[in-house]
Amino acid sequence: MKKRLIQILEILKRSDTPVKGKELAEKLGVSRQLVVQYISQLKAEGHSIISTRDGYVLDKERNAFRKMVAVKHSVEEIEEELMAIVNAGGRILDVIVEHPLYGELKGRIDVSTQDDVVRFISLLKSTNATPLLELSDGIHIHTIETPDEKVMKKVLNSIKKFLIVGGDEFED
Repeated sequence: MKKRLIQILEILKRSDTPVKGKELAEKLGVSRQLVVQYISQLKAEGHSIISTRDGYVLDKERNAFRKMVAVKHSVEEIEEELMAIVNAGGRILDVIVEHPLYGELKGRIDVSTQDDVVRFISLLKSTNATPLLELSDGIHIHTIETPDEKVMKKVLNSIKKFLIVGGDEFED
């Protein structure tokens, strides 16, 4: 079992994109259910493995700058907001809303390119899923990642019209 755990970690470390459970099962010659158990074991051991809609990702430590920002906009402006962030050099990790019954609800977005945004928007439309921002009158929080603080300022300036706090503090 330990050998397979190490193999999974190595596969995830080498991949820059999510790896589907089915793909891991085929590479290891085991069932998909065993992969789920192995992933659970690795998480229990402290490995930061994230389950996304596209597969498993090892949350590699990055030398990156992260900031949580509160924004407000309509459903129709989601694509504009995401495109502004990625075009300025940012990566949107998640969306968080405050729900009156459940408390904090968090959804993984994980987009960093225009193609990622197009896929995300396409999935949003094709599934008829309700965006989390609709649970909070459009108010939500994003965790944004950039290589450094200078790029973060550029990102925040690009979404200034959506920011709940005054965007003036982000000017260069």
